[in-house]
Amino acid sequence: MAGPTADARGDVVSMRTNSCRWIAVIGVVASLLFAGGCASTPTDDMVQTPAFVGLSLRDAESKAADIGLQIEVHSSESSDTMPVDFILKQDPEPQTMVRKGRIVTVVTSSGPVSVTLPDFVGDTFEHAQAFVAANKLVLGDLTEIVDKSAVGTVLHQDPPAGSDLNVGGVVTLTLSKGIMTPMPDLIGLSLTEAKKRLAAIGLSVSKVIVLPDLTQPAQLVLKQEPAAHDMVEKGGWIELSVSKVP
Repeated sequence: MAGPTADARGDVVSMRTNSCRWIAVIGVVASLLFAGGCASTPTDDMVQTPAFVGLSLRDAESKAADIGLQIEVHSSESSDTMPVDFILKQDPEPQTMVRKGRIVTVVTSSGPVSVTLPDFVGDTFEHAQAFVAANKLVLGDLTEIVDKSAVGTVLHQDPPAGSDLNVGGVVTLTLSKGIMTPMPDLIGLSLTEAKKRLAAIGLSVSKVIVLPDLTQPAQLVLKQEPAAHDMVEKGGWIELSVSKVP
């Protein structure tokens, strides 16, 4: 019996070669698919860090937990714009890829800078005003009352000493305007007599203006400030205008 021809043997060899090639291709594809499946596992464990800045600590913790992250407070800083326990900074930054379970550290707000008020009572208005301005506080309405204390002495303050105020907080003061007395009528008196009249009630002349009036006797009081019967404080400003000396 005759054996296979040369052409037949060639066809068999060709078929075997093609089969081997297909097996090789299938093996490569399977390897790639397997490798792709293995590579996807780490991706499933990765998440993108959200933006926590501007959120309250409670909301940030809830948002982090939803995607498998944790929030840890690193420190707190004062802030004039962000309320207490709201987040100012975070690490890692937003949109950073991290593994689930990662701790995101944050810096929270401790609120605005506060100033502790000293005791202004008994001090001068000028000192109180300087402190208010230096610490970026606001001076409220001033109330003046008759008191035996020197003019401008602080008698009361609100808020009281020891209170903490945020920047922009309002401080109101009550000041002494001294002991008031009615201004006597000095018009027509000589300058010497006017000074005696004032001294008798604890007042004194602050300024004398000489007017060029030759029709009146020398040094006669022609004008006064404050006017007669106005209330004037001891140590307050009193100005007299007198006729010119001949």
